[in-house]
Amino acid sequence: MSGLSQLLDRFLGRGEWAVTVPTLDGPLLPNQGLEEAEPFAGLAEADNLVRTEKGILASSANRLMRFSADGHAETLQEFPGEITALAHARGMTAMAIDGKGVVVHGGLHDGREATGEEARRLSCITALTFLDSNTLLVANGSASVPASGWRRDLMQKSVSGSVWRLDLKNGRLELVRDGLAWPAGIATTGSNRIYVSEAWRHRVLAIDLATTATLPVLEHLPAYPARIAPAFNAGYWLTFYSVRNQLVEFILREETYRTRMLAEVPEAYWMAPSLGSWRDYREPMQGSQLKQMNVLKPYAVTRSYGLVVLCDQNMKPLSSFHSRADGKVHGTLSACELGDDLLVASRGGSRIVRVASAASGKRG
Repeated sequence: MSGLSQLLDRFLGRGEWAVTVPTLDGPLLPNQGLEEAEPFAGLAEADNLVRTEKGILASSANRLMRFSADGHAETLQEFPGEITALAHARGMTAMAIDGKGVVVHGGLHDGREATGEEARRLSCITALTFLDSNTLLVANGSASVPASGWRRDLMQKSVSGSVWRLDLKNGRLELVRDGLAWPAGIATTGSNRIYVSEAWRHRVLAIDLATTATLPVLEHLPAYPARIAPAFNAGYWLTFYSVRNQLVEFILREETYRTRMLAEVPEAYWMAPSLGSWRDYREPMQGSQLKQMNVLKPYAVTRSYGLVVLCDQNMKPLSSFHSRADGKVHGTLSACELGDDLLVASRGGSRIVRVASAASGKRG
């Protein structure tokens, strides 16, 4: 019966075969919160914001940066590969280096590395978080592409992502959950329950570490969720790669066209989500993206977008901050609080912005 149901869904364009996209409404109603935020620092490929006792850590490709509260920057270290994830707790900073595995600096497990066989199994680390002083949780986006290949993983409709538990005392890896469609963010809750954002299925999952029982807690999102950061009052900040697009949804269901596009078109010009737009006249464009009388329509479809959502402790959205189709603060993959303010890293816009008073209860 399930086979017949899937055949009917495909013929009628419903269920997994629907090309409709949820609207940005309610707590996700578009605004200019990110676009109007004050600049904090310019940083090429800004990503992985993490607050520490000595300042804010951020990554810029293979460089580890530290920022003071006033935006002054210093380069701490350069690595042989791109920094794909950062986490900090209890004086320890964990870093994922593309192709090199995980390394811990400072604290109880200073110098601990996940290399060799572990590094080969963790070839696409997208997010890290400490469960406790001896345990690191690792989100591995894909088994077939590196972290930089997120667009290819989406357009290939891959479901080879996984979540792992790394014992920092002995370096042992334990699989928590596999078969995920690009797990891009991970957060703890103070119990055995963790939250994982599953980008290509547009949802956030709750996973029980003791039983591996998995339950969707936030579904049918109009965008591709990325990292999850702790917020005030036991809530969370959920960041996003970009919003979904009806044309992309259609292409994902057109196997012949999609296969040819991946094989014949340079990746920069795929009709696929992007971290930034308006850089090259060869980029794909839809009619609503064209300016009329020098005005871009508010309903314009876009490949890149900036979006950060404040959720409560149960991952229910409360408010959001946006950079719309004609904005520059796109590709918002990471955020963290700094006092009463929220810092947001825009990888597509190569900058970090400060949303004033967002962490003290301001609503977008």
